[in-house]
Amino acid sequence: MQASCNGDASATPSDAKIRLRLEVYDALANQKNVRHVVAQARLHGIGRQHMFNIRAGRHLPSLPLAMRMAADMGTTVDALFEQVAP
Repeated sequence: MQASCNGDASATPSDAKIRLRLEVYDALANQKNVRHVVAQARLHGIGRQHMFNIRAGRHLPSLPLAMRMAADMGTTVDALFEQVAP
């Protein structure tokens, strides 16, 4: 017997891509006077190359890092990241 999966409309497929909303992130960073990527990386406790890769969409942050980034910027993970088509 084969299990069927009707799929919840709100469920995110495992291959979905998530990316940083740069316009939202940069606006929040400007409000906090953290404009340089190196300073942004330092704020979140990560290396500058990691921050460059997140901004470029080459690296997905872990859930704890995404939550820390959102908290550091005074917003939610949902506001800071968006799902894009695979």
